Amino acid sequence: MKIPYANCNFVQIRQEGYFYVDKTPFIPRIENTDENHLLFLRPRRFGKSTLISTLENYYDVNKADKFDELFGGLWIHQNPTPKKNHYLVLRLDFSPVDTTGSEPDIRKSFAVQVKSAVESFIARYDKLLPALSDLNDLVRSADEDTAAVMTQLFTKVANAGRQVYLLIDEYDHFGNRLLSDGRDDVYKDLVRATGFVRSFYAALKAFTISGTLGRTFITGVSPIMLDDLSSGFNIIRHISQNDKFNDLAGFTRADVERAVDILLHDKPELANDPRISDRQVLMKTLERYYDGYRFSRFAKDRMYNSTLVLYFLGELKTSGRYPQQMLDLNVRTDYGRLYQIARSTSEQETDTRELLEEILTHESISVSLVEQFGTRLNLGRAQIASLFYYMGMLTFADDTEPEGEATLVIPNRVMRELQWQYMAFALQDHDGIRIDAGRLPGVLRTMANDGDIEPLVQLFHREVVQRLGLRETINFNEQTMKLMLFAYLSQSQMFYLMTEKEFAQGYCDLLLGLRRAGSKAKYAWIIEAKYVKTDADDHAIEKAVDEGYAQIQRYAADKDLVAMLTHGKALKAGVLVFVGLKDVLFRAWPKN
Repeated sequence: MKIPYANCNFVQIRQEGYFYVDKTPFIPRIENTDENHLLFLRPRRFGKSTLISTLENYYDVNKADKFDELFGGLWIHQNPTPKKNHYLVLRLDFSPVDTTGSEPDIRKSFAVQVKSAVESFIARYDKLLPALSDLNDLVRSADEDTAAVMTQLFTKVANAGRQVYLLIDEYDHFGNRLLSDGRDDVYKDLVRATGFVRSFYAALKAFTISGTLGRTFITGVSPIMLDDLSSGFNIIRHISQNDKFNDLAGFTRADVERAVDILLHDKPELANDPRISDRQVLMKTLERYYDGYRFSRFAKDRMYNSTLVLYFLGELKTSGRYPQQMLDLNVRTDYGRLYQIARSTSEQETDTRELLEEILTHESISVSLVEQFGTRLNLGRAQIASLFYYMGMLTFADDTEPEGEATLVIPNRVMRELQWQYMAFALQDHDGIRIDAGRLPGVLRTMANDGDIEPLVQLFHREVVQRLGLRETINFNEQTMKLMLFAYLSQSQMFYLMTEKEFAQGYCDLLLGLRRAGSKAKYAWIIEAKYVKTDADDHAIEKAVDEGYAQIQRYAADKDLVAMLTHGKALKAGVLVFVGLKDVLFRAWPKN
């Protein structure tokens, strides 16, 4: 099995026998929409570029003689549409636009990407349209007026009586990079009414009237730059939340099962690991970490992040083991940049932290989903939550209402762990609360290897609780302390964190499972966190401890849960009691 991780070239995937999920049944749906110019948003690394490459090769008039070779065996081969191989295809990719320089530098980099795509267009179609060669001098000039380039190009195509299918990948990438780097002023200059980005799209719109620009398909992550498109290109239709396109990108469960079956067939030696050979266990792991995305209120199926599934299977293929990091570092970096957008554009300094607190406390949030952002970047609660939805950190809940506010939930474990890490960042940024990153791994290793939690208790008391005691304005309560504890423990690679929401049997504050059966760690943990007032007497403290013991008892009696946490190793448990801001106590379970 050849795994196309980070490979989005449809031709190479098909010709060289890589694993491919057939998305061609969606081509008639795209072609038969009432509007010809579509915008499709999905989180990063969700298969959008492969989709763009598929459309490019299907509609390219120059690829008609390769239709059987490229599409043989796929659904569309037996069900071609009227517009197959009908267009001159112009593909633009704005992800390489360099945003590190000044506004003129960014404009120049944008022009480089446009002109490179136009040069490729001319080279492909100059035999079909000889007049295109007249544009070579314009394209190669130092002029950065991309609107003029588009106007000249489409005029030549119009004079020849042809049509263009325009594909734009990562339309918002350079805008997102600017915002994540805190360069709001440069971003506003780019998208202002007289900015070059808006004039570029306005030039395109002019050719939709004559039909020369026959169809447009645009992909991106967020709708932050959608205001720019709607002003310069206000014929676009946003199909991202249409249930007919819920699984246009990403993998369905059937897709993942097929990939797993092919891999296990090709690599029978993987059967030595029961977590891999037991198909049900393996599928449950993939579901827990990478499934859960529902992009429409009316969608029936939940989607897997395709890149993360391929990353996981690629690690199995090459090493024979689960990856050490369940979230690919490349994806983590992408999400980190998108999180910085929310942080830097929040209306109030603490808005993002407060939203994370709400999400992580309740594991859901109800908001009016925002589909278009203006150039005013002081984002409030609804906009930030909506941005989290587009980023893939939240998704539609099963019980969200058909109309009105949307109920959004965390889709899976990697997104939950990522949000706990962002919560730790937010606590550092807004409250100055941090734990020495150099000491945290050591105390957690002591917990896992020696079964001793006391070093963690002391570190948390000194680095967090005592510092909180010096702040007069913070609203401190049991939930605040739990959030902080979770946030800091999430930075460990020693354990994976599970919370009460993952289990229907009852409520437990913190479950620390061992990540790998073959690791040196010996102890998994169940911890109940309790809070009593600073002046609580011994009786009040013991009452809280007894309540914690009762909750732990229910979980420790669940053999399946214990097996999942420990991988056959030992279990430790106890109650962590926060006595106001004065002390942190730990009482081991069972009671001696």
